[in-house]
Amino acid sequence: MFILELHASDLHAALGRLLDQVRVADLRLAAVDARQEAGEYKIQASIDVRDRQAVERLARRVGAIIGVAAIEVRGGRQHAIPVAAP
Repeated sequence: MFILELHASDLHAALGRLLDQVRVADLRLAAVDARQEAGEYKIQASIDVRDRQAVERLARRVGAIIGVAAIEVRGGRQHAIPVAAP
């Protein structure tokens, strides 16, 4: 199980893209939590998969959308995924 956490300025765009990309990647989404903190949205998705590389590919695709400020994958080793500059 991995936790993908992202911070975004547009909840609907980020959450929609995340859900769409999880479906396209054929990953199993166990839970999603979204909340507003300090003027931005924090979305945490629990993804039930053993393949960290699949989750990191998902993180890079979701992180490429405009409005995503940060994205991180937790589970096993923890490290941040770079986000493309707008």
